[in-house]
Amino acid sequence: MDYRALRERPRQFLALTSLHVAEFDDLLTAFAPAWERHHRWHTLAGKRRQFPAHRERPTAVLAGSDVKLFFLLTYLKSNALQEHQAA
Repeated sequence: MDYRALRERPRQFLALTSLHVAEFDDLLTAFAPAWERHHRWHTLAGKRRQFPAHRERPTAVLAGSDVKLFFLLTYLKSNALQEHQAA
């Protein structure tokens, strides 16, 4: 799924996330700084880092807080199979 393309299709975006694009943007303003603060000092496994992470890796599959939030919302809503997430 392409997050940026789905933003242009509001009905499909709503069906996948249960949020309108404007609501998603409002949630993103709170999610992005919270994610950055947490991820700076913790790994994805929840362990505390010895040194803070300074930036996202260029090879990140879920690059950007908006894509991460979209992935989380669609996963939580649909409890999807791996095939759905890979589409």
